[in-house]
Amino acid sequence: MSSSQEPRRAAIQALAESDRQHWYWYGRGGDGHVWLFEAVIDDGGEYWPVRHAELGADGVPRRYSWRHIADEHGFLAEGPLYPDDFGLNPLTAEEFATLWDALDG
Repeated sequence: MSSSQEPRRAAIQALAESDRQHWYWYGRGGDGHVWLFEAVIDDGGEYWPVRHAELGADGVPRRYSWRHIADEHGFLAEGPLYPDDFGLNPLTAEEFATLWDALDG
């Protein structure tokens, strides 16, 4: 990771490891694309993704977090998440964990 990403990585890690409530969602695209999001509300009241996984039409799973922010296929969102704007559906922490682990490519 470039040193320019280090402050972002540290901020995401701090949110991810905080005792703030974590929120979990999934969404599906018309092409069969599936997204998973774990987010934490920041001091401004916005949901910030701390983990994001997806399974694209190519069948390749991708996972992003403070440990792995970006690669040649995608990246952890760089802005707040608005679940209603994307038609995301809630998940429990247990459901998210099961799906996250299943996408460990």
